[in-house]
Amino acid sequence: MPHQQIANGIAQVYKDLYGRGPQKIVATILPDTVFVTLEEVNTPGQNKLLEVGEIRLLDTVHSRLQRSIETDLVAVVEQVLDRKVRSYVPGYNGRDNTATDAFLLEPKTT
Repeated sequence: MPHQQIANGIAQVYKDLYGRGPQKIVATILPDTVFVTLEEVNTPGQNKLLEVGEIRLLDTVHSRLQRSIETDLVAVVEQVLDRKVRSYVPGYNGRDNTATDAFLLEPKTT
């Protein structure tokens, strides 16, 4: 199932970066979009920043890290679906311990 392959691949990319992956990850495949939701993504260090009120720093660090793995995340989607990703749109909410990865796909060629 491609959605599970994408979820597993993306979880592995996050695990390689953070030393652990999200506790819950769901990939949804739409005609020209893949949307991935990740829950319980914060590391102990991120939770500590949240605890001391450093939400802006937490958001900045996570967002930059998320962008640093863009190529790896895109590769997972492209490999599983055999389609090019035209845009990657990340999201993160440190307070809620959640993240998203949206991938806009090139139109299918007929």
